[in-house]
Amino acid sequence: MKNQETIRFALFSEVFAAIAHPKRLEIIHYLGEGQKTASELTELTGMSKANVSQHMNILKARGLVHCDKCGTFCHYRLTSPKVLEVCEIVRELILDQMQITAHNHEVLSTVVPLHKKGTA
Repeated sequence: MKNQETIRFALFSEVFAAIAHPKRLEIIHYLGEGQKTASELTELTGMSKANVSQHMNILKARGLVHCDKCGTFCHYRLTSPKVLEVCEIVRELILDQMQITAHNHEVLSTVVPLHKKGTA
């Protein structure tokens, strides 16, 4: 049982590692709008074709993106809408953390300091 848990957590880790790069998140964002070719992704992201290809290979290897061959072109698409759902959940988590941080900053700014500057 312990070995199965280790494998499961390793698989989770691999998926999160695949989406942990800002440019791969950007690619996922654009693919969320619909399928795109490598040339379109190159133009949208400002990356070289080689760089887009490297990122796409990582996303494909983790099962997040699929390539539909059409002649010499490859049309990339997300394998599931759940890929976007994961990104949305993380975005909401970040927004929640930002609100908490802003609230804590506001509360702390009203606290009287223990020592006045220059009197310690």
